[in-house]
Amino acid sequence: MLATVKEATTHPPAPATDPPQPPGQRLGQQMKRLHRYVSGQVMKAMQEQLQGDDLTFSQMTALHQLRAHSPVSVGRLAELTGLSLPAASHLTDRIVQRGYAERRENPEDRRAKLLALTADGEAVLNGMDRRFNETYQMVFGRVSAEIIEAAADNIEAVLQELYAQDLQAGVTMPGCAADPAAPRTTPLPEDTA
Repeated sequence: MLATVKEATTHPPAPATDPPQPPGQRLGQQMKRLHRYVSGQVMKAMQEQLQGDDLTFSQMTALHQLRAHSPVSVGRLAELTGLSLPAASHLTDRIVQRGYAERRENPEDRRAKLLALTADGEAVLNGMDRRFNETYQMVFGRVSAEIIEAAADNIEAVLQELYAQDLQAGVTMPGCAADPAAPRTTPLPEDTA
């Protein structure tokens, strides 16, 4: 369906002398181009959100990792964020003080603590998700409905195939899991925030 829409665009076809690209490489290049086009506006929205919530980029990253993997130890959070253990420990203190995360007793080791996202932390991330979504809608609102529908259908098909392969292989991607058998109109978990 997307190929038919693409033919209707005004972009000239690639020169016949170029060898055809493998489909995965072509999609990757197009996704990179789209990301470059949209990222300036998305990054502006993210920066405004971070400033409004008085968060650092590392704190925001930690909150996203907690949403995906919670509860985790400080050591695991350090691995997930790429921070040193002392830096992750300091970051943990800050987000706990701000009420975005909480320390919980580890049921397997009562001396150890686990870190989990709080309702306030979830609210901050949900606000960021809403702003990202609004930014994408603003950018894509300039494109014809026919092209957007075709692109959305094709991206959804790619995601469903990836989710099905992950499910079959026993791989889970926290925060991105979806039921591959779900109807295409069912929102994915990351869309419900």
